[in-house]
Amino acid sequence: MKSFAELRKGIENCTKCSLYKTRTNVVLDRKPQKTVLFLLGEAPGGHEDMVSGEPFSGEAGKILTDFLAQIDLDRKHCYLGNTVKCRPTKPSSRGRFGPYANRKPTSAEIKSCSSWVEAEIGLVKPKVIATLGGVPLSTILGKQARLEDYHGKYFYSAKYGCFIFPLYHPASIIYRRQLAQTYAQDVFKLKEFLQELKKQGN
Repeated sequence: MKSFAELRKGIENCTKCSLYKTRTNVVLDRKPQKTVLFLLGEAPGGHEDMVSGEPFSGEAGKILTDFLAQIDLDRKHCYLGNTVKCRPTKPSSRGRFGPYANRKPTSAEIKSCSSWVEAEIGLVKPKVIATLGGVPLSTILGKQARLEDYHGKYFYSAKYGCFIFPLYHPASIIYRRQLAQTYAQDVFKLKEFLQELKKQGN
C-alpha cells in the first residue's frame, strides 16, 4: 500500500465480509499522517458510521479526548483507527443510529480486516500503538488476551516494529465507572512512556 488515498479506496471497495452491506461510511482518520502514536480501537459505532465517518467521534471519543487532554496530548497529533473499518450491527428497534444496535465484531470480520489494519500501520509508521480494548490487543498479539493482564504495561512488537501500550476502551468507563481511576493512571503511564522515548531520541 503506497498511500492513504490508496488505502481508503481499497477499503471503500472492500467486500471481504458482510459488513459492507449495512455500512454508511468506511470509517478512517481524515487527517492521515505519520505520527508517533496510533490509537487503535475496536470498531466504529453509530455516530462514526452514520454521521462523521471518523473514528471516535461519539460518546467514547469524548471520553478519550478528555483523558488525552489530561496528559497534554491533542488527538489531532495522533492517528486514530479501528481493528474493523465498518460498523458491526445487529437489527434493533431501539437503535439510536438506524434500525441497528452496535455489536462486537466477529473473529471472521476481524480477520477479513486484518490486511487493512496492517497496511494502515505500515503507512502511519508509529513508534507506539495504544490498543483501546481487548479486541485490538488480541488482534495485535494474534491470540485471545485478557486486558486485565496487560493494561498499562508496554511491550515491543517485532511484527509491527513498534511498542504496544494496552489501554481499556474509553467506552468501558461508561458501563464500569470504577475503571475511571485505573484508566487515568494508565493514560498517565502512557504519557511517561512517550516522554521517555522522546528523551532517548526514539
